[in-house]
Amino acid sequence: MVEGGAAGAIPKPLVRTGRGEPLLLLHGVLLTWQSWIPVIDDLATDHEILAPTLPGHYGGPEPARPVTVAALADFAEALLDEAGWPTAHMVGNSLGGWLALELAARGRARSVTAIAPAGLWRTPQAADALLRKFLVFGPVVGISTDQPPAMPTMLRSLLLPLLAHRPAAVPNQLAKAMAAAVTRCTITTDLTRDPLLPTGFTALESLTTPVTILLPQHDRILPAHLYPTLPTTPTLDVRPLTGVGHVPMLEAPTRIIAEVRATLTRAAGRQSA
Repeated sequence: MVEGGAAGAIPKPLVRTGRGEPLLLLHGVLLTWQSWIPVIDDLATDHEILAPTLPGHYGGPEPARPVTVAALADFAEALLDEAGWPTAHMVGNSLGGWLALELAARGRARSVTAIAPAGLWRTPQAADALLRKFLVFGPVVGISTDQPPAMPTMLRSLLLPLLAHRPAAVPNQLAKAMAAAVTRCTITTDLTRDPLLPTGFTALESLTTPVTILLPQHDRILPAHLYPTLPTTPTLDVRPLTGVGHVPMLEAPTRIIAEVRATLTRAAGRQSA
């Protein structure tokens, strides 16, 4: 059973567990691989899981500067190489969803499940609006500032409603881990200065691997109005996720497991056709 480690301990930089087809899990900005704890054990019953913490995030490797989305995709691709995985199934949340799509465009993905992916902006102005919101909220919880963060209990009360529609459904230890991670991410300023941030990911319709995009109904980080109208094609499936927030595996792991497995089944069907 994968655990997050002792309370207060720095999380390990990555988890590799399970047996079967390779599956890469990519977390969102500010968080760590621990955001996948609710789903790892189930997925590891028939997949080999690699769940890293991205550079500059709590417990992750030191980043090379400047940090950009492309550089983080390079890091993830290097992990695939080190693992001996020419390709892998990929599940990404938020920034991790964008990275999974980038890796698919590089030919490294067997399938992608992108949960509330960043980078699919309706317009560059939508990306600017998100950035402004982040710059206002960040200092409140000690992100991108030299000021000490809010008290732990207060921080969790501010943070959890942004991550989960039902904060009470998030186990206490997991909530503590998410709050600890947020104030220890060191690359937020770099990412806000990435010149390609307003452009986002533009190769969605050219992807040939099965892609599922899941849009949480109560996403307070990337609400629906930031996204363009996304087409449904033979390889692209776009669906809402009702009743959940931006990091839905925290509050509804069984539903996320089912969605990931549905994408994996769709990919297997294409391979056998």
